[in-house]
Amino acid sequence: MRMQNLVAVLAVAAAFAQAQAQTGAPAKVFMANPDGKGDPDAVTCRPPQKLENSRLLGPEVCKPNAEWAQYAKDGMTVSPDGRYDVPVKATTSCRAVGGGAGGATSGGALSGTMKCD
Repeated sequence: MRMQNLVAVLAVAAAFAQAQAQTGAPAKVFMANPDGKGDPDAVTCRPPQKLENSRLLGPEVCKPNAEWAQYAKDGMTVSPDGRYDVPVKATTSCRAVGGGAGGATSGGALSGTMKCD
């Protein structure tokens, strides 16, 4: 009797595995900064990001491309912990411009002018 139960369980498991294989569940697509390009219904995942004030990583965040496109349009993204919508931080490069000859140690004036790109 136990052998028949085992055979029945294995048959059900095999049928379930075959059904999953036939549905063709798409593989996850990962992008560091998903922008929503491509099929709007396809799902794109952002890999885990470092949590603020922690050595740990947050969860991967998976959303349809249509949602990622709306985030990009609105200048938003998902927080590293995956809980909140947050504005995208602008990465700007700044440098000092102008100033006098010499430097602070030789009596020259310090430049207070910055140029950001």
